[in-house]
Amino acid sequence: MVESSEKNLQIKRGVLSHFDTEASVFDSEREALGYRLRNELVKRLLVEGYHPSALILDLGCGTGEYTQLAVQIGYEVVGGDASKNMLLTAKNKLAQTSELIRFELTWLPFRSHSFDCVTCVAVLDWVPDYHKLLAEAHRVLKPNGKLVACVDSLWSPYRLFRLGQRLLSPKHGYSHYFSSRELQANLRARGFRVDKFFGDLLLAQVALRLLFEPKGTAVARRVLRVTQPLDRYLARLPFLKALSAHYFVEASKT
Repeated sequence: MVESSEKNLQIKRGVLSHFDTEASVFDSEREALGYRLRNELVKRLLVEGYHPSALILDLGCGTGEYTQLAVQIGYEVVGGDASKNMLLTAKNKLAQTSELIRFELTWLPFRSHSFDCVTCVAVLDWVPDYHKLLAEAHRVLKPNGKLVACVDSLWSPYRLFRLGQRLLSPKHGYSHYFSSRELQANLRARGFRVDKFFGDLLLAQVALRLLFEPKGTAVARRVLRVTQPLDRYLARLPFLKALSAHYFVEASKT
């Protein structure tokens, strides 16, 4: 147990160093169409769950992409991250609209039953003891509160392509990729009921590779409108679900 804790601590230091270094270019990379499409899918889940006075915790908020999205929808938002440099960038954009706090993602400085929703986008992949993060997210949610999460999937062809790039030019030493079964099992083990679970599969993934460059969000919406109805249907088929680039999940606290 001690060895495992020390290993996790070393991994976290490496991940933190990676994101502190990336903070200055992080937002420019998020203008690529692939990230815009992910943003659109998360936005749909947040819009569907919105109600006046709802309070969101954006867990692992980074430079504030999804914090800002939630504010634009109408939520009251608290954003938090372990990276000092990421939070500095977020505060330059959002200091007047959101409370932004630096904290360890597996030890949240909030009372139990504080939030209506927790967002966790592209975060679980980077936390070695992600089960603790899920347990903490469950603790701070109000009864029937929602967790909205997105992770990279295990067997995504796009992930395998990126893996090859990292082997040739490694930038960091850790990231975890979930199968759909593993992710849902972990959520249920921490007291969540999975309400919605889907991937961005096949057609959208091909479109991402063809259009993965800075574009306006109008282009992303057109691609999404055309491809996602079929992709969502295909992502429900067990033998195709694994090929999703990402998994999106909405889960309720039980």
